[in-house]
Amino acid sequence: MFGFFRKRKKAAEAPAAAPANDGRMVSFVDTYGRSYQIPFEQWRREVLQPNLQSKWDEPDALYSLVISALGDDLASDVDAASAHLLEIDPMIERGFVTRAIVQLKLGRTRDAKGTLRKAIDKVGETPTLLTNLAKVASAEGKDTEAMAILDRSLQLDPNQDNGLGWRVADRTEAAGADAAEAFLRALAERDDAFRPQLLLGQTAIQAGLRDDGLAWFDRALAKAPHGTDVMLAVTGTLGQHGLLNDLVTRVAPLFDPQRDDVRVGFNLLQAYVELGDAERGQLLLGKLFALGQPAYAQNLQHFAQAFDEMTVEPSKPLDHTPEISLLQMVQPPWLLDMHGMEWAAPPRAGDGARIVLLPLAAVDDAAGGVARSGREDDRGRLSRALPLLLLEQLVYCSDLRVAMNLPVADKHNFVLFGQPLSDDELDYLGQDFDLAVEGEVSAGQDGFHVVCRLRRLSDRVTLKRVERRFNEREVGNALVVLSGELLASLAEATGAIVEPRVPMYALPGTDVNEYVSGLAQYLALTLASVAKARETLFGERNIYGWLQTLAVSVPDSEPAQFMYFTALGKGRRMGSPLVDEFEKPAVQRMRELVQAGRFSTRLLPLLAAVYPNNAELGDLLASAKPTGDEAYAAWCARVAAAFPVEAVPPSRE
Repeated sequence: MFGFFRKRKKAAEAPAAAPANDGRMVSFVDTYGRSYQIPFEQWRREVLQPNLQSKWDEPDALYSLVISALGDDLASDVDAASAHLLEIDPMIERGFVTRAIVQLKLGRTRDAKGTLRKAIDKVGETPTLLTNLAKVASAEGKDTEAMAILDRSLQLDPNQDNGLGWRVADRTEAAGADAAEAFLRALAERDDAFRPQLLLGQTAIQAGLRDDGLAWFDRALAKAPHGTDVMLAVTGTLGQHGLLNDLVTRVAPLFDPQRDDVRVGFNLLQAYVELGDAERGQLLLGKLFALGQPAYAQNLQHFAQAFDEMTVEPSKPLDHTPEISLLQMVQPPWLLDMHGMEWAAPPRAGDGARIVLLPLAAVDDAAGGVARSGREDDRGRLSRALPLLLLEQLVYCSDLRVAMNLPVADKHNFVLFGQPLSDDELDYLGQDFDLAVEGEVSAGQDGFHVVCRLRRLSDRVTLKRVERRFNEREVGNALVVLSGELLASLAEATGAIVEPRVPMYALPGTDVNEYVSGLAQYLALTLASVAKARETLFGERNIYGWLQTLAVSVPDSEPAQFMYFTALGKGRRMGSPLVDEFEKPAVQRMRELVQAGRFSTRLLPLLAAVYPNNAELGDLLASAKPTGDEAYAAWCARVAAAFPVEAVPPSRE
């Protein structure tokens, strides 16, 4: 049963040579949680060495750098640093052990032994010093002496990970699995022991002895739930063997994100995903997001999306008579409901043709002409994405008077109609508008089919009909092409010039899919904000995360920056505690925009109001130059008066 310990038996270590340039890559995470990779040799020269110099007189930081480098087989690179650490480290044992490890890695066994003996002279025999002294004896080929030293170490502390595993492997090799098990059982009887129980539990689970394994795990968790790797080992072993309910039952009540290894939290989240338990998963997810660590962001967003997908429901036929209202938007949603942001859009003459943009009807065999209401899905987002894309282009690229009419059920639910507009409905729109853009979308196994028409409302004549078939990966580009054809037809029908009127607006050249999806998701946030109904907002955290990723991915797109910052403003105004999770990356993004002199730095007063206690934002705001724009100055005053807003927990996550 204990054969797996054989691989942990220590062998004499060969001197560590400087690693060759083997093409390895080193990963790191930026403030936004994005992962990057650089060549190992570049990291060695440009990251490790400068970091060693900058942390030369900081014992804790220098220790972490040396240990990390040893894990990458860079003992020669940290030889001098480990020698310096021995001189400055107030934790005597740590400094001497680190130095001895480097010396041993470099093949200098005599030096390593001398270093450890000096440490013992200073602080006495400790488990860690003895275990490393045993490694030196093993490296010298003195296996019997090494095991004798290791036994003394385990008598002092039976919970050493490497030491105990090494000793058990040796027992297994010399006398068999039964002898190793007896050795562990004897150690497990000690009052201060927890790792022997942990190892007994792992081997029992691996042997298919569930009840025995759980009993050993319970003993280990009772002895050392925190400050050790017990929870990590328990969740890892139980997760690998599919014992997910046992995992959650034992570890979830103990896990504290503030003090325990975050990897335990990831294992719990994975268990919740596999168990389909979105409610408890989202509760834990919120606690881990609150840690504010960029290195965790990518993993956490993955889990957030997984839990959201669990709770996605198809749109449902309206089974009651809802209150249908009309939200009419004359500006893009990222300018709406934020204390009057007309200053951010170019003025219009007011005498151009009147255009109404309508969401596409969802036409397929299942719809049956029935109006449906529900959470956002791909087809629902697509039905609104095309008119949203047209709306912002017409606002920023024409003098036409444009509005998007968005039907809403019970103030906060999107409505997806199952058939195109009737002649009577078109006639009704003709009372206020000259032209309408309407159409339908259908979904099939191969993707989507969109048909869109430009209609003259005075006689209901179709001036232009465009259509396109595309799959999910092609949504963005397809809608840009469709909107371009419709804009050209609008220009021809009205005689208007349709071209960019201000430098701040342009469609992104890349990440078009993400931009179009961001527009649709932002609309859901705006609807919840207008209706003061945050509890109806589905996937709120993912919306902020999506818009953050978009803003960083297309840094030259001013609309993407506006979406990101105004979304955080709307979230704060709704009292969302999730907004606090995005403070660090939002400040970083604003800093970059200020340095680049971008137009979206005008949102600095809004971001400073969202995060009023952030000193850096306060400094940036204090150094900002006046714009001379009276409308903008008035908006800044309105924003200052409306914030801050205290966060309140949602009624449901």
